[in-house]
Amino acid sequence: MKITIALGLAAIASIPFTLAAAGIPETGSAVANYPRRTPAASPHSGAVTIVPDGRVYQFEAGRGIYRVRYNYTGRNWTHADVAPIRIDTDKPIAILPMQYTGNGLQSGAKVYGTSVGRLWNSITVEEMKRRLEFLGFYVLTPTIQMYGETLDGFQALEHFIAGVHRGNRNVQTVVLTADADVGNEANPRPGAQMLVTGLHPRDRIWESRLQLRMASFYQQQRLVNIGPRVRGGKSDREGHSLAWHPMIERAAEYNPHIAIIEVAQAVEIVEKAGSIPDGRRWAAPLFDAIALGMAEQACSTGEYSLAICQQSAGN
Repeated sequence: MKITIALGLAAIASIPFTLAAAGIPETGSAVANYPRRTPAASPHSGAVTIVPDGRVYQFEAGRGIYRVRYNYTGRNWTHADVAPIRIDTDKPIAILPMQYTGNGLQSGAKVYGTSVGRLWNSITVEEMKRRLEFLGFYVLTPTIQMYGETLDGFQALEHFIAGVHRGNRNVQTVVLTADADVGNEANPRPGAQMLVTGLHPRDRIWESRLQLRMASFYQQQRLVNIGPRVRGGKSDREGHSLAWHPMIERAAEYNPHIAIIEVAQAVEIVEKAGSIPDGRRWAAPLFDAIALGMAEQACSTGEYSLAICQQSAGN
């Protein structure tokens, strides 16, 4: 059955595939039951290469497939002056970043005085990686720890993500976080929401694919999801709480498919699940939904031969 939603002047038809059709139990996605089979090998190598583009870049950071070259001057800081990073794969690409530190620089929301940002971000990366690889994605999991838990480390992490967006077609980057429970000017309504670009053209169809998939989870949990929202924009100083989000804006310059999804307030996760670690099981249907939305986006391009795309084409 196809579900259609209206968004402005566009009507978007949801691709009628399910995780069950891909071999994943639709209602049995709890960790203990989640399939762990190795995804089929790609005929391409998956090699990651920094592409020479005739530019000289002042900075180089990271190792192996997470290496990046970029320039940064402190001016026009929402622009990513970065070398393209090309991935030799015939799979759609997903980036699942870890942006929280253990040193207090960016520790995330607190529950009963304890910061939970890094723990929850780690859980969501693990769960989304498993799902997306099963569906056939090439998944990158860069962490702030790879580049150093410093402001320079954040520059490198953000530029790496932008470099992959610049060097490849159809990249999707999603960060799943736990929000604070106290509002402020930059975040007046803390809780479930999807932070998107405010400086570059948005892909509202992509945003709607994810939102449509997530809707049933929030209805069942009786939680309010305010949907896509532009963060900040009230300061031009990097690091200011009212500034545009550099991780989003730098990558969105090359491809708008990047978002920070606040799953819920951290305290709501604990109230609903019992603890942040137990949120892994509680949010399993949400992880399924987001993975499906990302797969739907990949299938919509007509470029990929994922099994779930083929199943959809047959319906």
